[in-house]
Amino acid sequence: MIRLSIIIPLLGDEKRLDDTLVSVLENRPNNCEIIVVHNVPYDDPYQLTGEVRFVEAPPRATAAECLNLGLAAGRAPVVHVLACGVEVSSGWADAAIRHLGDAEVAAVAAVVLSNNDPQKVVSAGLGYRAEGIAWRLGQAVEPAELDKCRAELCGPDALAAFYCHSALEAVGGFSDQATDTLMGIDAALGLRRLGFRCALEPGCFVRVDADLADERPGFRHGRDAERLFWRWASTHGWARSLLGHAALAVGECALGFWRPPHLAQLAGRACGVIQAALTSRRASPNGTLFAEPTSAIDANAKHLAAARIRDQRRLSRAA
Repeated sequence: MIRLSIIIPLLGDEKRLDDTLVSVLENRPNNCEIIVVHNVPYDDPYQLTGEVRFVEAPPRATAAECLNLGLAAGRAPVVHVLACGVEVSSGWADAAIRHLGDAEVAAVAAVVLSNNDPQKVVSAGLGYRAEGIAWRLGQAVEPAELDKCRAELCGPDALAAFYCHSALEAVGGFSDQATDTLMGIDAALGLRRLGFRCALEPGCFVRVDADLADERPGFRHGRDAERLFWRWASTHGWARSLLGHAALAVGECALGFWRPPHLAQLAGRACGVIQAALTSRRASPNGTLFAEPTSAIDANAKHLAAARIRDQRRLSRAA
């Protein structure tokens, strides 16, 4: 009985894939499957077909699209998303999987450490505020004090994240309108809308070069952040969200005078507002702009409850 599907999206850097696969194959948990979804040609130079399932994605497929293909191919009740370049060690997944035996938990955040400095935390999950700010938790915290991050934890970082398979499917998987941290936040907010929460597992450590988690302001980030904000603003309350978002925009305008990348981010935000309005209007039966994205999630709630019970039973049998 397979209990864990490890999904690794390959978006072009084969060297980083090799580093990740070596560490996963050396330390693989019992009863797991490894799925690599690639949007570039990959000829399996090490002949791993018997140990790894390779799924071909369309050329230029996004990280979200690759992960959704892996989710569809996975056969386990628990999904582990692992970015290329992330390296694991023995027993890294066991403690995280145990959290998903709790019916209220649908996601688990791992602790991502720097390869160059094991005392430097790269990420301990993701935080998100109503005004539309997303960030990686734990970067100013010592590994021994990571419990401080729990209060602000929204969801796991896609660098290394664990999910209940059925819960992630119920929210439609990952949004291809979001990248990097924003992709993880969108999934986390969908799971929260269904009444689930995310857990942080300080005993689940992985390692990565810190530059892989470097997110810089720019057009794409601004566009995706704006689309995410308008998609979920109503769930935090319109007044609170809009006031905070206006202050955020003013601050970014001020920064733009000294930091040109922030001007590109502001242009991206303007584009994101237009795209969010058009998408919401097409999806809303009465043409309402920026409608709350709950109808599809609510429709899945009953199905999810039954699927969640099945997943827990499968997980207990496979343990």
